[in-house]
Amino acid sequence: MKLLKWPLILALFALLLFPSWLMVANSFSPAMGFLRNPPRLTPYEWTLKNYQRAFALEHLSRWILNTGALAVITIAGGVLINGAAGYAFGFCKARWIQWLFWAFMVPIFVTRYVLIIAQIRIVGTLGLDGLAAVVSMSLYWATGVFLFRNYYRSIPHEVLESARIAGAGEWRILLQVVLPMSRAMVGAAVVFLGMRSLGDYIWQMLNLQAVEARTYLVGLMATTLDVYAVKNIGYDLTVGTLLFLPYLALFAVSSRYFIKGLQIGAVKG
Repeated sequence: MKLLKWPLILALFALLLFPSWLMVANSFSPAMGFLRNPPRLTPYEWTLKNYQRAFALEHLSRWILNTGALAVITIAGGVLINGAAGYAFGFCKARWIQWLFWAFMVPIFVTRYVLIIAQIRIVGTLGLDGLAAVVSMSLYWATGVFLFRNYYRSIPHEVLESARIAGAGEWRILLQVVLPMSRAMVGAAVVFLGMRSLGDYIWQMLNLQAVEARTYLVGLMATTLDVYAVKNIGYDLTVGTLLFLPYLALFAVSSRYFIKGLQIGAVKG
């Protein structure tokens, strides 16, 4: 069995990587390259025209800046808000706190798109639009509150009591004691919140109608939906590859904390 272990793992890895390989390799294929027979795993002809077209988009740099701003605000605000909520639910001794906690967990049990109409009503009532509307509905992460709450319970109560005796308030304890001790959980939150900000296509598309206000995701996807143009599958795969790169970079930066944060956050309770 030990002899079969690594070949089996490598075969499974190759199988999972196969669609990504097809996407990246064929992103270098010209528009008519997909009409050639028989089909191949690599293009018959290699070209950079698809990437040149993508990089030549007029508003690409603005879309990247918009996406960066959205990601930074969502990650920083999400860690603070969900971390504070997890702290309150983890250490508050009020009898009603558990009922409130499970009320806050309702979004876990429904797909996010079920809530879109309610979110539209909320941002409309608050008078929010554009990037502000996108950010306002991206900060709360119910699963993150659950994981933060469980993770905090692994912190010895003596540490918190010592901080209180020293005169620290709850916010100071959260920011200077609890969060620094929860780097693994924060790393997991950075990955998930970052992926939410990079991949929430429907909500961003609904709120970012102006071309210059679009994010990297919405802007690039819009360039693949021109029904009046000859369909270029190679360009579509180029867009898919470019959209995949930020996910890869984000996970590479935070992966050292990602698995550990999930394991501890999910098991402690």
